[in-house]
Order: sequence, then C-alpha cells, then structure tokens
Amino acid sequence: MVSLRPATAADVPTLRTVCALAYRDNPLMRWVLPDDATRADACAAWLGPALERYVAHGRVDVAVAGDAVVAVAAWRPAGVDLAGAGAPVLPSPAGVLRALVGATRADEVLTALARSAPLAPTTPGAYLNYLAVHPEHQGRGVGAALLDAGLATLRAQGAGTPWLATTDPANLPFYARRGCTAAGTVDLAPGGPTLTVLHAA
Repeated sequence: MVSLRPATAADVPTLRTVCALAYRDNPLMRWVLPDDATRADACAAWLGPALERYVAHGRVDVAVAGDAVVAVAAWRPAGVDLAGAGAPVLPSPAGVLRALVGATRADEVLTALARSAPLAPTTPGAYLNYLAVHPEHQGRGVGAALLDAGLATLRAQGAGTPWLATTDPANLPFYARRGCTAAGTVDLAPGGPTLTVLHAA
C-alpha cells in the first residue's frame, strides 16, 4: 500500500537516492554524465542541492511504501525563486555540475537546456522538474499516482498551465495519457538527446 504526503527536509537524502537510481539510465544523464561506473553518485551529487531547494521553496510530494520513500514529484511553482532569500547557500546545482564535468562542459549543458525556455506555456504554471520512482517500485502506478495528484491540485488552483520536459521518449505515452501535449522539442547536442517540452491541459 502506497500513500502520498508532502516531503520534509529529513527526506532529502532519500530523495537524492531515489532520483539517482531512477535517472541513472536516462538519456539526459547518460549525455551529461557518461561514466557508467560513477553516474549514480554523480547524479545524486548534481541533483541534491536542487532537491533541497525544492523542498524548502517549491512543492515536493513523495510516495511512501511502508516507512520508505519510494518516489518523488518536485514542482517549481510559477514565479518562485528556488534559491530563496538571503545569502547564497552552497553548493549550488550549477556549481556541483561544474565540479563534476568542468566549467566549459557544464556551461554547454546548461546553455543547451535553457534553449527550451521559449517552449514554456503562454501563461506558465508550476514546472515538474523531477518525477522519479525507485527502480524496485516502477511499473506499479506509483509515478502515475503522484503525477495525477499533483496535476489535480494544480488544475483546481487554476494558476497557469503546468508543464514539464523529458528526454526519454518512453515517457511520452505516459504523459499523454494524463492530458499532456507536446509543445516542441530541442536537440540538446548533435547525436545527443532530444528534450520534449509538454504542457498539461
């Protein structure tokens, strides 16, 4: 039996682990972090600071089986500064990426990802940056439950159009079944992954 609840700061280490294991073979992660032997740890290191910021300033829901967090959905509300107020907190996601792959390569990656910005909805709502299910719990409807709950809440609030992006073509039918339509694509690099931006109707 899986239950859903908001994430807390105490969940962050588990959120890092779930995302790292779920995204280990994702086309984006393979492109950015090509070393199979270190990708899971590198992914956890890169995403960890962002997940901390999402829990503190965004909206993060988790699915729990027994006492274990097995899936996460992290939304960036429209207009919210995930860096928060006050002095900068280190490490930053971009800073960790630069430490992992070097400044030049990190800037290439971040610039490529930024090219998807024009595909945002005319009235952007919350952005789903992470939807990750631990590999041992995939295929059981856990991700669908998290996404459906999040979209239902956002649609009821009526604050702009929720949206997301994926580099995994296998995800497209899953999102289409939940009312998401493709707004366009961005080729991140020659021979690299294609990022598809989707809007949730």
